[in-house]
Amino acid sequence: GQHLYVHSGQPDGLLHWKTTVLSEPRFSCSLDPRTWEILETDDPGFSSRLVKILETAAGLTGRADWAMGAVAVSEIGFVMEWGLGSSSSLITNIARWTGLDPFNLYQHVSNGSGYDVAAAEAAGPIFYRRSGNPDSPPEVFPAAFAPDYMDRLAFVYLGRKQDSASSVKKFLDHALVREEDIETISLISRQLESASSLDEYESLLLRHEKLLSGLLDRPPVKNVLFRDFPGAVKSLGAWGGDFIHVSLRPSPSVARRYFLEKGFGVFIPFREMVSYPRGEPHNSDRP
Repeated sequence: GQHLYVHSGQPDGLLHWKTTVLSEPRFSCSLDPRTWEILETDDPGFSSRLVKILETAAGLTGRADWAMGAVAVSEIGFVMEWGLGSSSSLITNIARWTGLDPFNLYQHVSNGSGYDVAAAEAAGPIFYRRSGNPDSPPEVFPAAFAPDYMDRLAFVYLGRKQDSASSVKKFLDHALVREEDIETISLISRQLESASSLDEYESLLLRHEKLLSGLLDRPPVKNVLFRDFPGAVKSLGAWGGDFIHVSLRPSPSVARRYFLEKGFGVFIPFREMVSYPRGEPHNSDRP
């Protein structure tokens, strides 16, 4: 959902950056790659975050000539406020531009797990696993998830954009996660892939939600906002801000109307949110 186009040969030796969102101009700046000084910008905050990524990439590659005399145009095909990975896909694109491993660059500029970098490169649903060794590369496996009840699954935007970096920091500072919790979550993930009925799928979602509720010391979002919804409601991302995942016990049209009446108008069916290579799930051997 985010593409980066780079055109070289500008005589001034500067890097001119432009970002568009859904074809509309969103951000622009001019930088001097020799000093990483921001010469002109219409968003100082975003410019500072961009410079951090670019300067880190220059440090890891040992050079900055790739940025000199270039025009970079980043085109985002989704609403940035939705929290669908605008930062991680940007980092991934810059890594590809500079010849770096995306996970290496990500780990130098973020404290997250890196799963969203894997998602930025994935052709379909994936499993993602990190070991306890921070120097070990992540493991990424395609997930064969294409159940008969896929049309009874959807995502709803809560409109409360979360800061992923601060949420991760808060979790790392306060959460106590036991090895058995990790094993349980991993088991639930594998069982979700093969859940043969909507009943089984919902039961697994609720187990996962209950476990994370205890770890995060936060009530599940269904208990707070959607007690009367006749289906499962699963918190996602930084819990409670971006999207939720829902199962549709009522018809999709009735469910859409339920959330709209609650004030949540962004309702996206599963098939529209998740892409598959050539439209089919990708099976692969994995642990």
